[in-house]
Amino acid sequence: MSEMIAQLSDKAKRNLQRNEESRKKENKYVKLDPGEKVTLHFNAEKMEPVEVEFDGKKVIRYQYSVTDPNDPDQQERYFTVSKRTSAVIDTYLSEGKSILNVHRIGTGRDTQYPITPA
Repeated sequence: MSEMIAQLSDKAKRNLQRNEESRKKENKYVKLDPGEKVTLHFNAEKMEPVEVEFDGKKVIRYQYSVTDPNDPDQQERYFTVSKRTSAVIDTYLSEGKSILNVHRIGTGRDTQYPITPA
């Protein structure tokens, strides 16, 4: 039996894109794919350390409430990061810079999140 590979119509591609965007908006956590960049508004009054399981061990991560500055109707979501990334975010927040660009580089344990002011 031979495999059939269908070319997607523009409408099908738009439907798939709409579904992906809807899933991302409905998720209460910000999840970035490798190479993805996003601009987030960080609420300095809503952040806290949280204990999570990572590679079978309990570790402290830092959870921030964030929104999309380009979509004021979007609900708040959570962005959870390591101690090192949290220190960078906190430095910008202490300078009054709450809208930040986040870029995900790498996968797994090698993941990095370069953060820059928007």
